[in-house]
Amino acid sequence: MQYIALSAAVFSMSLASCGDARFKIDGEVYGAEGKSLVLEKSDFHGRWIPVDSVKVGDTGKFSIKADAPASPDVYRLSLGDRFIYLPVDSVETLTLTTSAADFGSKFTLSGTPQAERMAAFEQELMAVNATDSAALASFKRDVYTKYIKDGQGSIVSYYVLTKVFDGKPLYNPADAEDAKYYAAVATQFDNYRPGDPHGQMVKDVSLKAMRARNSAKGKKNVIEANEIRVLDIDLPDENGKNVRLSDVVGKGKPVVVIFSMMGASESPAFNRELARIYKAKGGSVEFYQVSFDPGQYEWREAAANLPWITVLDPQGTSSNAIIDYNVGSLPAVFIYDANGDLVERPESLSDLERKL
Repeated sequence: MQYIALSAAVFSMSLASCGDARFKIDGEVYGAEGKSLVLEKSDFHGRWIPVDSVKVGDTGKFSIKADAPASPDVYRLSLGDRFIYLPVDSVETLTLTTSAADFGSKFTLSGTPQAERMAAFEQELMAVNATDSAALASFKRDVYTKYIKDGQGSIVSYYVLTKVFDGKPLYNPADAEDAKYYAAVATQFDNYRPGDPHGQMVKDVSLKAMRARNSAKGKKNVIEANEIRVLDIDLPDENGKNVRLSDVVGKGKPVVVIFSMMGASESPAFNRELARIYKAKGGSVEFYQVSFDPGQYEWREAAANLPWITVLDPQGTSSNAIIDYNVGSLPAVFIYDANGDLVERPESLSDLERKL
């Protein structure tokens, strides 16, 4: 893995040194002859920074290039006060076809699967009635299935999640129903694109909103939720038998609740370290591990080799448990004490070992 990463970095620097690390957008804007198109890039603070501009030719054709981003990012082309949004991964060519009259509302965008997905999402969003709350909620669930669920930390997932519609966030992190989508996307970035600033931004927004919701309910965070002794979980183990967390905690010894994905690249090393801690405690502590893997067979194979309780959440990273426990990224660990009170949220496995 280190060799591959190094090779990719060398290749990237090689491209840059040759002056070829640029992406291109070309196409036609009928009826916009002689007008300026401005290419802009977002800066994480709601501002759009001009990158370059180009005048549309006499036949409506245009072409514009810019330096490829260090990581996938969202750009937009503006014509006056109307915009078309574009996902840019790296060195690529996108093709846009539209008209001056329909700019920002009717267009075709091609060149990459991400560009086509973003364009399809935009067209579907424009057809939604913003005043029909039921229709909007149904639309958001469909969007999650089509554009976010299998996004693997894509820039389109980030864009959809942070889209403003009718002057309001399409997915509002302050809303408990929408919060699960933020948790899902934050987890995707952690698993597939660790270190990507878009993932960190989603995580920060998600955690801030969750803290605000908890505070509004009269608790500073999930650890201090004294009125709730157990945030219960009831899920099937590798044998198909449901095991309730509330049947495990408060039985005279601490219980460690672990949220993870068995299929994640770091999972084998993570579970080996868990096993070392579990063995060192000599039966004085119980582990209850919740997995969110999409592949049940692979999860069951891994879970069968672990000496503690392992359960699978079929909701995946949109699970209610992720919201209840204020989980912004995986893996995550919590400790219930021997009396059944939720008392700790270790930051690492070494922290877990100290607090046990």
